[in-house]
Amino acid sequence: MGQIIVGIADMKVGSGSDELVTYALGSCVGVCMYDETVQAGGMLHAMLPKSGMHTELANSYKYVDTGIIQLYRLLCRRGAGIGRIKAKIIGGARMFGFGISATSAMAADIGTLNIRETKKYLLKLGVPITAEMTGGSTGRTVYFIAGTGEVTIRTTENQRFVI
Repeated sequence: MGQIIVGIADMKVGSGSDELVTYALGSCVGVCMYDETVQAGGMLHAMLPKSGMHTELANSYKYVDTGIIQLYRLLCRRGAGIGRIKAKIIGGARMFGFGISATSAMAADIGTLNIRETKKYLLKLGVPITAEMTGGSTGRTVYFIAGTGEVTIRTTENQRFVI
């Protein structure tokens, strides 16, 4: 078993017992996609919902829309089957927003927008979401076993969940 670190605005894939880990998942969304049949999986740590909102696309993993498509394609190239790929999503917390004006509320709730776009793009690809731990106001660290799809989450309050 190898441990693979997934940074912010990053995406990595693994197989079998490889453990993909991402830290400091707040308003960002973590998307874990996997195919148990071929024991392959990958994790995306996306910061923003839509690439079209920005003029430069230097890093497609920074955005939910382009990052999910890249992860899906890479898993398919590794033998994952259309119709067998599943997803688990984590994050999208509202980390900011205390004492802000109404005009800043949309920007402060980027987590909700990330969740919405994640669900939209997974639906477009026909990838079912088998579990999720989204929203709230806590940061999370995610541990994902690529071959099985098992996800363990540790919160900033030191709670542990397995989804």
